[in-house]
Amino acid sequence: MQTFYLYILLLVHPLYISTSEIFLKGNKHDIKIKIFRDDLEDDLRLFFDKSISIDTEIKLKNVSSQLDAYIKDKFQISVNKSEIIPSIDNYNLVNDLIIINLSFEKKGDIYNIKVSNNILFDVFRVQKNVVLVNFENQTQSHILSFSDREKTFTY
Repeated sequence: MQTFYLYILLLVHPLYISTSEIFLKGNKHDIKIKIFRDDLEDDLRLFFDKSISIDTEIKLKNVSSQLDAYIKDKFQISVNKSEIIPSIDNYNLVNDLIIINLSFEKKGDIYNIKVSNNILFDVFRVQKNVVLVNFENQTQSHILSFSDREKTFTY
């Protein structure tokens, strides 16, 4: 019975969430961002002032340069107070999720990592962006919201 009520609640109050997983290991570090496709299409429509469909792998590939611009504008990261510009390795469509794989290289010790994630906040004020940072086999996390869009993780 509880499952039924949860289902009804989700119909009345949709869930707007993305996840960003950052894996810090060695000198090459990976980032994986997961966003619901239809939500991303809504924000891309606002960002570019035109309709963009990404419901197939072919369409996703055809708009990769626009997605690159969107991600670079909405997702920033710095390590030890130095801005990092990650390379966007690829995009994948898995069911209704867009998975964005990024990477960057950083030699030397990591003392802190600051993540600024503005994905989907222009279209959904109730959006939550979950950030997970895995460093030396320990995971720290934080949930970013409209009023709390960045977090610094310290090691």
